[in-house]
Amino acid sequence: MTTQLDPRGLLYPTVQPGSKLDYERKADGWIKQQTLLLQSPRPFAMTSGSPPREQAVTVMNSRHQTAVVLEQTSSSPVPISLRLETGGEPPTLTPSWQATLADGQTRTGSLPLRRWLLPWAEIEPAEKGPSGPRVIPELAGASWGRGRRVFFSEEAGCAKCHVAHRTGGQIGADLSNLIHRDYPSVLRDITQPSFAINPDFISYTAALTDGRVLTGALRSDGDKLLIGDKDGKVTAVARSDIEELHPSAVSVMPEGLPNKLGPERMKDLLAFLLLEPPRMPHDAPLPVPPPRRRAEVAAVLAGADVSASPTGKVRPLNVLLVAGAKDHGPGEHDYPAWLRVWSELLAGADGVTVSTAMEWPSSEQLRSADIIAFFQKGSWTPERAEAIDAHLAKGGGLVYIHWAVEGGPEAPAFAQRIGLASHAAKIKYRHGPLDLGFETGRDHPIGRNFDKVHFHDESYWLMLGDPSLIRVIATGVEDGEPRPLFWCLEPNRGRVFVSILGHYSWTFDDPMFRILLLRGLAWSAKESVDRFHELATLGVPLTD
Repeated sequence: MTTQLDPRGLLYPTVQPGSKLDYERKADGWIKQQTLLLQSPRPFAMTSGSPPREQAVTVMNSRHQTAVVLEQTSSSPVPISLRLETGGEPPTLTPSWQATLADGQTRTGSLPLRRWLLPWAEIEPAEKGPSGPRVIPELAGASWGRGRRVFFSEEAGCAKCHVAHRTGGQIGADLSNLIHRDYPSVLRDITQPSFAINPDFISYTAALTDGRVLTGALRSDGDKLLIGDKDGKVTAVARSDIEELHPSAVSVMPEGLPNKLGPERMKDLLAFLLLEPPRMPHDAPLPVPPPRRRAEVAAVLAGADVSASPTGKVRPLNVLLVAGAKDHGPGEHDYPAWLRVWSELLAGADGVTVSTAMEWPSSEQLRSADIIAFFQKGSWTPERAEAIDAHLAKGGGLVYIHWAVEGGPEAPAFAQRIGLASHAAKIKYRHGPLDLGFETGRDHPIGRNFDKVHFHDESYWLMLGDPSLIRVIATGVEDGEPRPLFWCLEPNRGRVFVSILGHYSWTFDDPMFRILLLRGLAWSAKESVDRFHELATLGVPLTD
């Protein structure tokens, strides 16, 4: 028999990424030695390791046995080859492991079948993670963004009890880690809520001294118990008011959700639960800037209009995203990736319908759009000018990102609509660290709570147009002078927001940039700038 042993985590439990153990792990060095033990009543021979080494087999009490010392720091499978005598009674082989601790104690355990691998199988270190977006065949055609809306909908009611990506109720388990689970088991948990109940969220029936009977998941809060029911209602009860308390074998989560939602919405919900939030590919050869601190992001989001949350009633918006062919190297000017990622991100906002176009939208898309956002290599023609003028005349919003401001020889005409425009042969540019100041924009809704922010992106300056016509939100110093890098204006009945930043893909996953861009989108639609604020941190890493 030729096989491999997976030696990882013999003494440590495997936990999902982001989960925490309820005890402190002991310091490295508390395990002196880990050993693989094999025993059989039949004679056997064994080789292990690479290159293979013959292991000594001893006989004790008519049992043949061998011991192989395992490397504690290795995460690679251990190749093993066995030759065991057959004939007569079926042969048996008993594997186990033994750990000798630094204090002289020993621990033993069994080796389940899942630790024995085919000879050609490969295992990857847990820290490496997947190399690309997760693909689940059953979710083909589903939308993460639409699924987010289902999760927060009154009909599904998921958010009444569960948190997903930092938002939701506290009655049930946090579902953010479902991205590490498999499709069949999550579908089973939804269709059969009582099949496997998380022990931390067992439902109880409480009989109270006043005659009431409450059923729900329990949480402790000092001398009180919080009982959360299936509708998301939490009742605080003094422990002294409880006459009887009995655990239930039935989950507080009601059955029948798939029938209520239908197959398409159910598939979208599963996409939201099982797939990571949309984010840009980080494939630039340069190192990604460090994550933002949670406190600085919270400070900028402070004072957000809570009526703009996905659970409130909001005006329906048609958002049109326009991209173009990629024209730079990895991690730069990735217009197609932005189109894919941000169409899903914005689709997760309540009341938003997203449509997309490459190069230029159709006449129907132009007519129905409330906001048009461009991220592509800009181009300006009389035909496009006519379409943009019509959009502004009806009170529509426009957002231009980075190289979308390029107008070439037609830059002066372009600048009449967006404030400042680029003529590539005349502008100056620089890639690298950018320190933005919001002295001119901190009292504008888009610049609220911003002061000084550091980015790593690209700036343009010596743009064509009349700077006196724009409202500058943020500037960066180039050639010794402050240059507009974010601005807005209100031509005709419409509104325009422009961001020069956006060269690198990582910028779109920077929550500070996201806040500015999401506020610009909402402002251009004449909505509260906080309309999309909950999208700012979805799927982005933050540090304490």
